[in-house]
Amino acid sequence: MLLFASVAPSSFAQTDTLRLTLPQAEQQFLQKNFTLIAQKYNINVAEAAVQQAKLWDNPNFEFEFNAYNPNTSKILPLRNPSGDLTNPTGGAYSWQIQQVLNLAGRRSKLVALNEANTEVQQAVFQDAMRSLRYQLAQTFGNLATEQAQYAFIREERVRLSGLLEAFRAQLKLGVISEYEVTRLELEQRNADASLNDLLNQISQDEATLRILLADQSSTYYIPELPVTNASTPVLNQLLDQATANRPDLLVAQRQTAYAQKNLTYQKSLATPQLMVGANYERFGEAYPNYYGLQVAMDLPFKNRNQGNIQAAKIGIEQNTQGVNQSQLQVRQEVISAYEQWLHAQQLQAGTNADYRQRIQDIGKNATIDYQKRVIDLVSFIDKVRSYKDAQLNFINLTNQLYQAQQQINYVTNSKTF
Repeated sequence: MLLFASVAPSSFAQTDTLRLTLPQAEQQFLQKNFTLIAQKYNINVAEAAVQQAKLWDNPNFEFEFNAYNPNTSKILPLRNPSGDLTNPTGGAYSWQIQQVLNLAGRRSKLVALNEANTEVQQAVFQDAMRSLRYQLAQTFGNLATEQAQYAFIREERVRLSGLLEAFRAQLKLGVISEYEVTRLELEQRNADASLNDLLNQISQDEATLRILLADQSSTYYIPELPVTNASTPVLNQLLDQATANRPDLLVAQRQTAYAQKNLTYQKSLATPQLMVGANYERFGEAYPNYYGLQVAMDLPFKNRNQGNIQAAKIGIEQNTQGVNQSQLQVRQEVISAYEQWLHAQQLQAGTNADYRQRIQDIGKNATIDYQKRVIDLVSFIDKVRSYKDAQLNFINLTNQLYQAQQQINYVTNSKTF
């Protein structure tokens, strides 16, 4: 497969060509992928919310002074020239300072709630990275397969083109019929159509790969599929790995923890805030110089945050069901991926060396026998098509096994292969 993929399609010859292994692609993906970087900012936002929750409310300070004295008709009478404290002619002003105090540990509970949200965002980021990495691995394998198929069909087309030229020369001599040449031309056009379809798919996957790698160039990548010799995995071990490593399951679990923290916080909101303060007034109260203390609190007669508390309780039940759903989904995905891997492995094991050699002999002998007139045109086309289908099937089997391995890595979030 790598031998076929070693030749880049001619339509991409004007661009830079770069061989790329899957570990190299993953490293560049982790460093540069725009979606992954953007998702990581959600963690930073959540961490900032934790820092904000730790801050105390700012105190409030107010200063007021007399703008107009109707008794003296003076504007801004900041001084009291008469010196009479009981009947002043100016100099009236006041100030007050207030501070809101959170009772029932509201601030610490809000900090805990935002910390729980940070943990949720961290798990969401890990799940996004898992999904994008799987998309990268899928694209990597599909692109290598398409390049191998393209190289094989193009090689067959070159061989068919040589045969067709020879037969056209014989047609001019009247040795063969025009039908045979036309039929070979039809096979050549079919090969051209297959090559065109593959070129379009390669172009799409090359673009997808460059997007995942945040590559703004027009580099033509030639993926080199990894050769894995990993031992046969055990289903129960894969289930344990998935339960321990799957970030989407962790998201569901942390969302439940967040819902529990939210209930605790909503209960703390049932206790009203306490406002304390001090104030001073000059010539504005019963005394020329008035000093006072202030205490204020909402009276929780009707609103004790009952609705939000009830909603938080429902949220816990809802997220608990979400955890159950995630656990079931993880289990079934692992079982399905394991079965698909077994099927792909069995198919791959059935293509032994003797079978491959016999397929090669069909393709090699078909052209020779046809040129020698040992077989007719119908038999030649049948053998060529059988050889072509078998070779393309070999390439697809390699990709199927690779994709099955990557799916196990995806559903377990581990490097099993």
